Amino acid sequence: LLGQIPLVQSVREAGDAGRPALLQDTTPVAKIFKDLASAVHQEVEKRNESREVTKRVEITTQ
Repeated sequence: LLGQIPLVQSVREAGDAGRPALLQDTTPVAKIFKDLASAVHQEVEKRNESREVTKRVEITTQ
């Protein structure tokens, strides 16, 4: 589990109004989103260091 985002009505309302929770630096929810983003970044870095580069999928038509 990388993180948990609370289901808070104010988060939805702020997003609908064009004020994403992540950009509201003083709220506890913003910290939760930033912590989650940091955790995802760390896991991607670990994956990139320990595995081969993901192969590009080539789409062809016949």
